[in-house]
Amino acid sequence: MDQFLIYFWATWEWAKSTLALISVLGISVTAVVTAAYALFKFLGEKWISQKFAQQLEAYKSEQGRELERLRHRINGVFDRTKRLHDREFEVVPDLWGQLVEAHGWAWSYISPLQNYPDVDRMDADELEEFLEDKPFSKAQKRDISAASRRLETYREISEQYKYSDAMSKLRDFNIAFRKQGIFLQSEIKKDMGDLAQMIRGAVIEHQINQEDKPRPRLRDDYKKLETEGKVLFEKIEQDVVDRLWDSTKTEV
Repeated sequence: MDQFLIYFWATWEWAKSTLALISVLGISVTAVVTAAYALFKFLGEKWISQKFAQQLEAYKSEQGRELERLRHRINGVFDRTKRLHDREFEVVPDLWGQLVEAHGWAWSYISPLQNYPDVDRMDADELEEFLEDKPFSKAQKRDISAASRRLETYREISEQYKYSDAMSKLRDFNIAFRKQGIFLQSEIKKDMGDLAQMIRGAVIEHQINQEDKPRPRLRDDYKKLETEGKVLFEKIEQDVVDRLWDSTKTEV
């Protein structure tokens, strides 16, 4: 506005000087006022247009900067979300696979239905050939060969390895779970952790039964894994399937 007043007063001073000259020339005051008003209107509209153009340009510039900041934030969120989903889709099937292995090895160890070869009926050569590809130590193989009840000795040693294998698979899952569990959805993460605890409890319970031979045998953890564990296992499997295939059902 100050700039406009400067223009106006400068124009008015020029107009006053011009009035005197016009009066000498015999031009009426009405004509002079009309001309002055036209000049004032012209200059005012020009100044307003100039100010509007400046403010419009400043507004457009600010809006452009705001849009760029918004675009940057959206791109950042989209990039992080995509990376997280990509990582999740790698982790979920991997952890599920390790949990299935741990569950399978554990069940092989704790199952009441166990099949063992009848090593008592094998002669020395047959027994030596049979034990050749077993992971047993040389001392353990000698103990089996020298035992009066070979099957019982073989079963006890075999049970030790089954226990070790089951705990090893469970340990591998737990390590991966601790590392990669942050990429799981909370419900799947909780269910996987609960099932792993059930598996561990059942394995340790069975090992106590084998080593200490309590009477009656401990069965609570085994029954829990057999009943609740089965339901939870199937639930996790379905949740994993739903999570992995959810993106294919989403409408774009």
